[in-house]
Amino acid sequence: MDRRKFHSHRRAAERVSPRGGRRCCSLSPWQATRLEWQLTRSGPQSRRYPVVSSQTRSVGFIGLGNMGRPMAANLARAGFRVVAGDVDAARSRDFAAEFADAAAADGPASFREVDALVTMLPNGKVVRQALLDGGIADVLRPGTVVIEASSSDPFDTQGLGRDLSAKGILLVDSPVSGGMAKALDATLSIMLGADDEAAAERAVPVLKAMSARIFRTGGLGTGHAMKALNNFVLGAGFVAAAEALVAGGKFGLDPKVMVDVLNASSGRNVSTETTMVTEILPRRFAANFTLALFSKDVGIASSLSENLGIDSPLCRTVFERLADAGAALGWQADYTTALQLWESRAGIELPAR
Repeated sequence: MDRRKFHSHRRAAERVSPRGGRRCCSLSPWQATRLEWQLTRSGPQSRRYPVVSSQTRSVGFIGLGNMGRPMAANLARAGFRVVAGDVDAARSRDFAAEFADAAAADGPASFREVDALVTMLPNGKVVRQALLDGGIADVLRPGTVVIEASSSDPFDTQGLGRDLSAKGILLVDSPVSGGMAKALDATLSIMLGADDEAAAERAVPVLKAMSARIFRTGGLGTGHAMKALNNFVLGAGFVAAAEALVAGGKFGLDPKVMVDVLNASSGRNVSTETTMVTEILPRRFAANFTLALFSKDVGIASSLSENLGIDSPLCRTVFERLADAGAALGWQADYTTALQLWESRAGIELPAR
């Protein structure tokens, strides 16, 4: 894939992220609400609450998608006063109606009194538009900590940090890993990058209400870099396992036997141990992570290497494979459906197991 096509695919993956926050999952709103209710009744949130600190009591939250809403809900349950905002005003109103001490944002001025502001949006460009072009940064008090939880380009994050610093606003990046199930029960893993150690310390009580583990990765942008590189490694394992299944299936190997051998041998990875077992073998294809978001993250990792002057051909190839599948199947398709595209091109269909 030439450079122009690479960047065209990356822009396409970013454009198709749904409105109103980072919608990583394909669950319907009804399914999401029901799963949240079930986890609230039986989940582990209560063992961690309350976590409100004396420095941070009011938290703004922008982006109430399938990841953002349960994250914001866990903040409210932890005792924070949450000011919730979303491009879809109905989501903000519904959130405020559910939590007694929450408020629905109806414009930038709604965030004037927050101590911290969490952004959970499709990408860093949308974050910049919301904060700077949308006027939110102009109303935040000096010293407010912005916690950027989206999956964003680390160089863009560093640039945003400089622009916010000029307004007296502190920025930390804190992308998350774990998917919707862990967002719902507050057991996400979070990668925390910050240049200002005091800002990082102020962000931690907010992050603890949404996570099981916080990894302090280094300076500003390192959290976003780590998230992108993690998803590159995830993508490499998935593409390798899927291609092996297609080749083995074409030769006559049983896919279940192949997965069993891989998981008992040196070829195992999280895709062979989990995704192949739960999504591919039964042909469910519902891992709740879109090709748009997956290819976007791997594209960020590839661009990171490129901007650092590092040749990373494998990263480019993984991005190309995922982006090609997104272009062919639709960007909102579950990433596991890429296997079906590769099967069709090989002239086979693996049997359900």
